[in-house]
Amino acid sequence: MKAKLLQSTVLWTFLSVATLLVGCSDDEDYRDVDGQSPTLELTSDHIRTLTGYEFKIAGKIVDKDGIRSINLQCAELYLDKTIELLTLYSESLYEYNLNYGFTIPEKTKGDSFTIKVTVTDLGGRTATSDVLITMDGDYTEPVLTPSIGLLSDNINIVLSEGTSKTFRFTAQDNKELDYLELAVPDLEILERLDIEEGEKKGTLNTTVVFPSDKTGTYTLVIRAVDTFGNVAEKNYSVLVSRVKDYENMYLVDFEGTDSKLLTGNDVWGVPMPIERVTNFTYKARCYSPAPNTPIRFITSKYSFSICFGDDKNNPGKLTGISEDVQPIILPEKSYYEINFNTEEGTYTVEAYSPGTPIIDGLKMGFVGGWFDGAKGWDGPKNVYELTQDPDNPHCLTAELTWSKQDSFDVTITPYDANGAWLEPGWRFDGKNESFATNTNDSSKKVPAGKYTFIFDTHLVQSKLLKK
Repeated sequence: MKAKLLQSTVLWTFLSVATLLVGCSDDEDYRDVDGQSPTLELTSDHIRTLTGYEFKIAGKIVDKDGIRSINLQCAELYLDKTIELLTLYSESLYEYNLNYGFTIPEKTKGDSFTIKVTVTDLGGRTATSDVLITMDGDYTEPVLTPSIGLLSDNINIVLSEGTSKTFRFTAQDNKELDYLELAVPDLEILERLDIEEGEKKGTLNTTVVFPSDKTGTYTLVIRAVDTFGNVAEKNYSVLVSRVKDYENMYLVDFEGTDSKLLTGNDVWGVPMPIERVTNFTYKARCYSPAPNTPIRFITSKYSFSICFGDDKNNPGKLTGISEDVQPIILPEKSYYEINFNTEEGTYTVEAYSPGTPIIDGLKMGFVGGWFDGAKGWDGPKNVYELTQDPDNPHCLTAELTWSKQDSFDVTITPYDANGAWLEPGWRFDGKNESFATNTNDSSKKVPAGKYTFIFDTHLVQSKLLKK
């Protein structure tokens, strides 16, 4: 009997030891390091949101013994999410950045909820934090209203005119503004205005001094941030240059500086608009009807106040200094291409042949109106004929009369007895005073009088000159 009892005792002892060894084998790699509960540091313990919007529960978890899982729970929101790190990762994690997104369902009732966040480590120890969710969030960006210095997306700082410029903008928020900023990051310029608590509207008015030794193109940003972190931004391109970069440039091919020469003799076409290629760089194509045609370039259709031409003190170079400007001379009767850079003060002139006129062998005319004798819109079988210039076969001319003020609204087209619309053809755009835009929605009012119309089919440029 004793033997049996002894045998039983030995057997149970063996089984207990075996069981203990097997239990340890499941976590044979686990050893307590500090035996402390996890550390849970949430980014915020109060999140303000609205139904239908996702919010993030974020924070950092640290545990020297290793993190097993994170559970997020809120019965009212039907939330019960467990993140099993041992399942997601092949090795134990000792630090983890929590960033869990959740969207409040649209039909959720209630103004506030509490989400319980529980972290469990490999030793079974836990740490818990509560996150208050309230339904008073804001997802609306502030509204920016730019004003002084910010009305154009392209800003030119001309160092020769000064290195400082004033900027002003206003922002308004539906709830509360936090701060306004104006920045030029590449120039390390930052102006900031903190808004007083509770204010919905603010204005940043600042004068920025640009470095005089750093020309180039930079990005300027205006920014408004509300107390919920909603951000409204607008970017501008800032060109810092020694001279001004002009968006528009025009060619004049006559002597004199009286502004009446620009406005008194034509309805449109004088001066002639030319192409802006890039910053400070322009290209003009023109026809010189006789040897030694003088040309200059101006920035306004109505004034010679800013004028570029050959530098009388340094011939062959471009200048905009009024007392030093003399005309660039086109020596021959020909077509010319002129390229120039106002910042570098350089220009080139090259004569070229435009080739065979594209209207050779065609009878061209106006379809439309409404000058005296206009044929109306009866199609190209009934046109008001244009005359090919005998000195320049690329040009068409016509003498036109308006007995009373009326519109000029035409298409230039080849004549066709069958009424077919042939090529080439050009539609007049009265808004831009051009045949080159292919626009078909505007005409141009012309005062009563007699006029000469000139159209260059190579340049696609026209003039209506008073007689």
